[in-house]
Amino acid sequence: MSALAGDTPGPRPVTARALILGLLLIPPNAWFILEGYIWGNSRPTTVSLYFNVVVTLLLVCGANALLARLNRRWALTQGELLVVYGMLAIASAVCGLDQVQTMLPVIAHPFWHATPENHWETLFLDKIPPWLTVSDPRALAAYFELGQPLFATPYWKPWMVPAAWWASFTFTMLFVMLALNSLFRRQWTEEAKLSFPIVQLPLEMTRPDTPLWRSGLLWLGFALAFGIDVLNGLHVLYPRVPNLLGDMSGRYDLGTMVRGMPWGAIGWTPLNVFPFAVGLAYFMPLDLAFSSWFFYVLWKFVRIGTAALGWGNLPRAPWIDEQSFAAYIALAGFCLWSSRKHLAAAVRTAFGRASMADSQEAFSYQFAVWGVIIGCAALLAFCLHARMSLGVAAAFLAGYLGVSIAVARIRAELGSPVHDLHKIGPEAVITEVVGPRRLGVQNLIMFAFFWSFNRAHRSHPMPNQIEAMKLAAVTNTSQRGLAGALTLATTIGLICGWLMLLHMFFVHGGEPWAGKGTEAFTRLQQSLESPIETNWYGTVALLIGAAFTVFLTVMRGRFAWWPFHPAGFAVSGSWSMALFAPSILVSWLMKALLLRYGGMSSYRPAAMFFMGLILGEFVAGAGWGILGNALHMRMHNFLP
Repeated sequence: MSALAGDTPGPRPVTARALILGLLLIPPNAWFILEGYIWGNSRPTTVSLYFNVVVTLLLVCGANALLARLNRRWALTQGELLVVYGMLAIASAVCGLDQVQTMLPVIAHPFWHATPENHWETLFLDKIPPWLTVSDPRALAAYFELGQPLFATPYWKPWMVPAAWWASFTFTMLFVMLALNSLFRRQWTEEAKLSFPIVQLPLEMTRPDTPLWRSGLLWLGFALAFGIDVLNGLHVLYPRVPNLLGDMSGRYDLGTMVRGMPWGAIGWTPLNVFPFAVGLAYFMPLDLAFSSWFFYVLWKFVRIGTAALGWGNLPRAPWIDEQSFAAYIALAGFCLWSSRKHLAAAVRTAFGRASMADSQEAFSYQFAVWGVIIGCAALLAFCLHARMSLGVAAAFLAGYLGVSIAVARIRAELGSPVHDLHKIGPEAVITEVVGPRRLGVQNLIMFAFFWSFNRAHRSHPMPNQIEAMKLAAVTNTSQRGLAGALTLATTIGLICGWLMLLHMFFVHGGEPWAGKGTEAFTRLQQSLESPIETNWYGTVALLIGAAFTVFLTVMRGRFAWWPFHPAGFAVSGSWSMALFAPSILVSWLMKALLLRYGGMSSYRPAAMFFMGLILGEFVAGAGWGILGNALHMRMHNFLP
């Protein structure tokens, strides 16, 4: 019987073959990421679009095209391909540099590195809950220096308890994020119609009727980027081969060229241009691209001005990190405010006081709301079990989820290639505002452990979840099925990440990668040995950053000509923006000229060239990474 006029087809289910393929591809992707970490090769999860996932998708698309020639029914649909992409993206995130790659070195650190000189034994070791870390000296010796495979000795067993606790904590946090994304999805994708710039490339790659592979501009961009990275890779092996601007050589650092104060306060200012970053920035709105590099340059002048006024010796001056953190929290507040009607209706629906259709969502609104409540309660219970105080634990979790929402919104609306917010998570802000003395030892100990996922926010999981939901909506794929696929991918990703990295540290010795643990517990030592009250400089900087973000948002809402975007202010002060600001400037200039003289009709054809830049550098970078991992040596690293 034919469908009635006006009927729309229901969402397509997530197929078993897409699910199985995604799960099978997670382990080799996790191995590639973690082996690259061991041998110092490119780190895929330091930017918004993970090159290992894109290259894997490229290979799957190639194999799929061959299957379609043999039998069209064997070929995967676009929706199935994008489910695989979403699964690999979320699994890569949990195996990423700012997730398990930081978590394990931090958790392993305190008991092995305690010495009579640092006084850790008297300061805090006896106050660490035993289930958070490993104190058995034999198990620690196996991790740091034994050089045996993970299961070759019985010393792997003590590691399973903290691994289970921290993996469960991470899983619960990601579940809360998935529930939040389920609440945000309709408002962001259907009502606000956010553009999700980061996923435009995988979306175009998987379109059955895409002109991408027939575009000469694509292959021109691909050849240009690929050639640059091949040349820079050969330069690493044979220094006589010339290198180009994508190389990380110090000769492109403006900070080393400027002598004397106050100009020397400009600090590290690399002038590298990365083809893939030029390509990614093309899909950013012009105002965000302009704001990103403009505020980055402005921060350099602020540094110089601070030094000229004689404030350069004040701790953390000019407090850029604090202002950036406040900007993220303000953006999260604006995001919640702009979604308030939708969220309120979802909450009323969850409690039976209203009725709003939710059959197309990843979770029903009742399940999502209660999932957030119960998930946050479980996270609080973890913190209380670790002897944190309730108010401090709640403030920390609220701050972290606020940053998470801001990162997801920045990615969904504006497609910023970076959002790292280096070394200024909620634990650092709470410590500055409240003061170590008032916080107490137990809260500070947990803040040291929370450094494991707050050191930076490059491989943040939440934006990958909402981007996968957007892709499912475009291809009419079941959101419920996708939620199940992402949950499975998260579970397998966590298991692979923990076991593989533990194995690698057991084999190679974990000491060379202990630096993140040193950062966390040295900060703890300093807080306990020299406890201070409120850091008023940092606190005032937080207020200034929040107020300036509000000002930018109000001006942007009132005046169409206003060129400055508050998200550009938020992301501009980060470590990663120093690397990519020149690339964003180049891309902004090219796009502005293209739109000025070619109009919107030239935008899509030109997009093929910029997609080629991304693919070319990603393929070359993946090739060098695979070669380096296979030969156990460092190759050209296009992503620091």
